[in-house]
Amino acid sequence: MAARSNLQAVTPAPEPRPKGGGHRWRSGSLPSAVLSLVLWFLVALIGACGAGSRGASAPSGAAIPTLMPTSTGLPASPPVATAPPADSGWLPAAPGVETRHLRAVAAGRETALSIVRIDPQQVRFRVGYAPETPLPLATWAERAGAQVAINGGFFDADGRSVALLVHDGQLEGSSYVGQGGMFAVSPEGAVWLQSLADSPFDPAVPLAQALQGWPMLVKPGIGASYQAEDDDRARRSALGLDRSGSVLLIVASAPVFTLREFSAWLAASDLELESAVNLDGGSSSGLVVRSDSAPALVEPFVPLPIVLLVLPA
Repeated sequence: MAARSNLQAVTPAPEPRPKGGGHRWRSGSLPSAVLSLVLWFLVALIGACGAGSRGASAPSGAAIPTLMPTSTGLPASPPVATAPPADSGWLPAAPGVETRHLRAVAAGRETALSIVRIDPQQVRFRVGYAPETPLPLATWAERAGAQVAINGGFFDADGRSVALLVHDGQLEGSSYVGQGGMFAVSPEGAVWLQSLADSPFDPAVPLAQALQGWPMLVKPGIGASYQAEDDDRARRSALGLDRSGSVLLIVASAPVFTLREFSAWLAASDLELESAVNLDGGSSSGLVVRSDSAPALVEPFVPLPIVLLVLPA
């Protein structure tokens, strides 16, 4: 018989059960069932958090829209300045007086033109001359009670006319010859515009008012009559007669035209000019029409000693 071993198997004693039916586990030893339960809980918790941050899942490949503030409609467009019309057409300003505003282009540059058409049967013309006390053009018009005023002919540094003029029957200066022109009014109120090369000044002809300019820009039967080119671009003023006998006063307010271009434009325009003469331009160019319905204002840059005024008949 085999000898009986003195060693006996030792059976571990069960851990005492804690009160309340729970279990106490030794540190570092968790049953596999508990570990599985903990892992399942963590996975479920992570999945729930991800679902809450994404919301409803988008179909595979679909673009996820970016959250933006809700649109309240397109903002109102800012007001846009409206350019004046290319041609206003003739507008009645006073009995016998009409104005027109249009745009013209020369050498790629644009200028506004203000034009007055006058029926000489319904108005009176008067030359204003004050070499010692030149005035703003608007002041000339206001003091004389004139409906229209435009700058006159050329003057020297002392304000004296460099050509002939007649104001209220009084003659001043000496006449141009050659390419000059003269606008004249008889004591009876008849008006005309003569080329001094073709019809020189005659002191025997009685005149109530007259002023001279240089050069003639349009002549009867010829059209554009000034062909010399000097590339001098300036503000321009002109006085003309159309084929119906109306007097036209014309001012280009920007320094765009040379004299040759101004002559060509006047002859080619729809103004139906029979004749036209250049008045003092540049800083002297100006036009005033005092009217509630169709005013016009091109300010000269200097006070003027010579003007042509248009008064009610």
